[in-house]
Amino acid sequence: MFKRTSKDTSAVKKSILIAIAYQNLLHKRLRTTLTVLGIAIGIGAIYFLLSFGLGLQNLVTNEIIGNQSIKTIDVASANSQVLKLDDLVVQRIKKIQNVSDLSSVYFYPSSYRLSGSESDAVLYGIDKAYVGLTYLNILEGEMLDFSDTNSRGVVLNKAALESIGLDSDDREVVGTKLTIIIPAAEADGLKEDYSAEFTVTGVIDSGSGAELFINGAILRSLGITHASQLKIGSSEVESIADIRTQIESFGFETTSPTDTLSEINVIFRYLNLLLIGFGGIGMIVAILGMFNTLTISLLERTKEIGLMVALGARSVDIKLLFIFEALLLSAIGSTVGIFGAYLLGRGANVVVNILASSRGVQDSFDIFSNPPLLILGLFFFMLIVGSLVVFIPARRAQRINPILALRSE
Repeated sequence: MFKRTSKDTSAVKKSILIAIAYQNLLHKRLRTTLTVLGIAIGIGAIYFLLSFGLGLQNLVTNEIIGNQSIKTIDVASANSQVLKLDDLVVQRIKKIQNVSDLSSVYFYPSSYRLSGSESDAVLYGIDKAYVGLTYLNILEGEMLDFSDTNSRGVVLNKAALESIGLDSDDREVVGTKLTIIIPAAEADGLKEDYSAEFTVTGVIDSGSGAELFINGAILRSLGITHASQLKIGSSEVESIADIRTQIESFGFETTSPTDTLSEINVIFRYLNLLLIGFGGIGMIVAILGMFNTLTISLLERTKEIGLMVALGARSVDIKLLFIFEALLLSAIGSTVGIFGAYLLGRGANVVVNILASSRGVQDSFDIFSNPPLLILGLFFFMLIVGSLVVFIPARRAQRINPILALRSE
């Protein structure tokens, strides 16, 4: 089992040391169980709270960002009387490096009549690029046909149906006729009120206000020459800041979901630190428990250590023995704690979704997030903590005099 070697190298196989460490932990099962339980509670508390914080962050991000792509930029005119988002501006922006897509968006206050009811809504004139840059969740039917500029199709959102009391079945609306009225005073370029009949092609889920979407080419044919807004797609997130700087140098205002995302990340960074602080209280208790277990184990096995040295073990073997014990405690405790917190979080997600469903919420969501990086990060963090905690007991064990150790009992 032991082999002669220099003082600074191991004389015992690592597999044998691991087996001895495992047997030592089994020998004092109650103490080991309590120590593992303390580690599990400590690391499980941190995982549970961080999982909750990340889940909330994802929920808030998805709710605020909504259907906007993180790689998009919205361009508006700070002074619509001087600067216009016309074709010339569109061509200048298209030439900016890393601009992958550009959509001209027209929106105006309007009203609509459907099934004998009338209500107000915001009318959007969009193009194919807009659909690619914005996630429009189709509930029924299909998106507009942009290949035919004369096609009078309209897509409306769920809120538009609800505003006139038609929220029972979206399928009944698809294919029906809808009249859109745009007051001339609301759209720069219209000489008189516009009223036309459209066919409903689809129903989407977007926003809480009534919204209608038609082909932007129809509005351009009415004499509207400048867009209300431009939506730009960047080929990469890192280029957004540079693109915005160049556009703002033209005198336009820009906004991007990255602004909101940065603010959300800052808020939740502090929240997660606070949650880690609460979970750290349990972690401190677990560390003290592990240190106590390893120290008592050292005092109880002084004669055993002396015997191992007498049989040819080196000081580094004794040190490794205690390190392996600490790593085993850390690995088992962190596995139990993380798995337990994971199951608790999954159960909480199920319960919350059931309660939300009973109150009319259709989409499922998670208030506890379980990213693999968090699981692996906390597992290896606990291994590092175990290695640090065992430093003093392992060093003391390494320095034990074998002659004095054999005489200790």
